[in-house]
Amino acid sequence: MGVDRGVVTAAVTSDGEFFDRRHAGTGGVSSRQLPRGTKQDRQDDLGYVTLGEAERYLRLQRRLARTQKGSKRRKRVRAAMSEVMRRVRWRRADFNAQAAHRLTRMYGHVVIEDLNTRGMSTAVKPKPDPDRPGRFLRNGAAAKSGLNKAILDKGWYGLEVALRSKARYTGSVIHKINPAYTSQTCPEPACGKVDEKSRKSQAIFSCTSCEHTEQADIIGARNIKSKGQAAGPAVSGRGDPPGSAKRQAPRSTARAAQAARAAA
Repeated sequence: MGVDRGVVTAAVTSDGEFFDRRHAGTGGVSSRQLPRGTKQDRQDDLGYVTLGEAERYLRLQRRLARTQKGSKRRKRVRAAMSEVMRRVRWRRADFNAQAAHRLTRMYGHVVIEDLNTRGMSTAVKPKPDPDRPGRFLRNGAAAKSGLNKAILDKGWYGLEVALRSKARYTGSVIHKINPAYTSQTCPEPACGKVDEKSRKSQAIFSCTSCEHTEQADIIGARNIKSKGQAAGPAVSGRGDPPGSAKRQAPRSTARAAQAARAAA
């Protein structure tokens, strides 16, 4: 199973399952239906922050600006801000744990991209202006800041950690591959041509050679899966063939075993 992580949808599998916070509360953390992705929907999406928490955090930021450094009032405001973000971190960790639980129980071989999340989310270095000492040139810091926030909010690294943690109990193999060109390659059994122009937008992939059209994140996940399978055979601790759905029953819990004994 290939898993593509993104800044609009947290994770997409090669068989078309979308994992995102927007699906939470509908019976799980995933859906076969693509979350609404219009510009207005993306602007209204607060991620793991509720509307009330976002408004409260903004008020706390304004209150913090009016406090004096080192004052007790400033410490209380900072503590209140930390409490809001603590709840956000817990929701993100819970989402990643549920997504990892589902993926590792369903599949014996999970392939993900080898992403340097820390490097991808670092701030842009200032660009001094050689003609005007003390001044700086435009370096795209504002756009990069938005991308950094999206990467960190979706919890890319947290999902990877959760997958490895859950795989210790399910026996699944977590395989990392080089992500180069996975979003620009027409997948098999189509033509397989690599062309950056095929990625028409964030959500649409249309091959410039064979005109194969599909949701762009699914295309990326399918190419990730193909790369993982081409890298070599991988067999899980339960003996599942690479890329297959789990055929053996999941490990029974103590409660399930007790119920089975009672029923017998």
